[in-house]
Amino acid sequence: MKDQNTRRSTANRRDHESIGASFDSENGAEPDSFDMNAAGEFQFDQVVTRGDTRVSRSVEWSFECSETTDPTDAVGAPDDGASSPPPRRVSTDGGAERRSSPRRTSTDGGVDWRSAPRGGDGGTALRTGRTSSRGDRVRARWYAQAGGPVQTKPVVRNGTVYVGTGNGFVCGIDRRDGVSNWLFQAPNAVGTPTMGPELTYVGDRSGNLFALDAANGRREWQFETEAGLEVSPVLLGDTLYVAARDGQVSTLDAESGEVADSFRSPARALTSLRIAGDTLYVTGLDGGLFAHDVTDGSERFRFAPALAIAGTPEIVGDTAYVGTVDGDRVYALDAETGETKWRFRTEAGVWSTPVVVNGTVYVGCADGNVYALDAREGTVRWRVQTGARVWGSPVVTDGFAYVSNDAGQVFALDRADGRIRWRFRAQDALVSSPTVGSDAVYVGDVAGTVYAFPQ
Repeated sequence: MKDQNTRRSTANRRDHESIGASFDSENGAEPDSFDMNAAGEFQFDQVVTRGDTRVSRSVEWSFECSETTDPTDAVGAPDDGASSPPPRRVSTDGGAERRSSPRRTSTDGGVDWRSAPRGGDGGTALRTGRTSSRGDRVRARWYAQAGGPVQTKPVVRNGTVYVGTGNGFVCGIDRRDGVSNWLFQAPNAVGTPTMGPELTYVGDRSGNLFALDAANGRREWQFETEAGLEVSPVLLGDTLYVAARDGQVSTLDAESGEVADSFRSPARALTSLRIAGDTLYVTGLDGGLFAHDVTDGSERFRFAPALAIAGTPEIVGDTAYVGTVDGDRVYALDAETGETKWRFRTEAGVWSTPVVVNGTVYVGCADGNVYALDAREGTVRWRVQTGARVWGSPVVTDGFAYVSNDAGQVFALDRADGRIRWRFRAQDALVSSPTVGSDAVYVGDVAGTVYAFPQ
């Protein structure tokens, strides 16, 4: 299943020499621009707020840019439509230049809005952090700037919160205090990192895949594709599966980055990649769900090739669960044949991945609802209106389903009946899912702020 259109890995493991980079605003140089063909390192001061304390620390920042970079596309939202709000222009100090009315951070670690709160409740009880159903206020542990809009889900591993941003930053943040241990910048927007035992893999919209040392962010190798990478790679054992926006799927040696094989899926504007058993599933905004043999890439079935599908299919047993953007439905399909078992109609498009736990399908929807559906029948067990569009998937734990919306709210819902246990309001819109760690919940907003608060 070799495809000659696949570009080989550059596989240059630390073979470059960093050259210095600096900004000279006094002499008229643009303070937020840099040589797109350079590689270098410098430092900036990151400010982290923890309760009443503001901590500033000088953080090393590295950048590496490919000759394939388009400088005009370095900062921006995904170009496939409405999955996220317009991005903010990022300043060189790691903050964001907000176009809306200013906010001020409060000393209790929450957020004090000067304008009226957004969202369905319209109340004031949530203006400074997280509030339980009894009205008790709980402070965020810390919040810190990531250097650019956070549009994808953070990942927590070994005491570090890994975050990708819309202007190419990859951050390794200490989960205890919010201080960045390292930062790396790709030429373009990056997605959610994929974690290996020692390496972190992240792709950008220019088609570059970087393998970074998880401990210090140093680049180990780089692989380039002909189209953008908007889907996180999938790691299975020693093999890394990489899916480009044009449908090209490549398998790489996870340690060296060398190409082992490749094939091209009919999926276009590719939005997700999932491997279950011996089947590889991909979805696209330009055409449905496609199932391929994971060994040779041969097509097994295709579902709704005329419908846009943004989320990753959830595979449980012999059933695949998927939502559609323009069909406004959630489907349960036979995972082997693609035949429909049941369908459920929502009030707007589903951009996220359904999550199935103990016979219940949890779905976030652009109609603002979180749905809990019976996994066998597709009937509604409960639904909750959050007051704003839900772009990300629910995160389900033993007792809660956590979900965020683009009014900047995070909700902890009781899994059994959907009752709101508490909610938290961020400074700006949340377009991705939160992440639940061992003792905290982490989420990033489109203004570039990452938050940590207790479960």
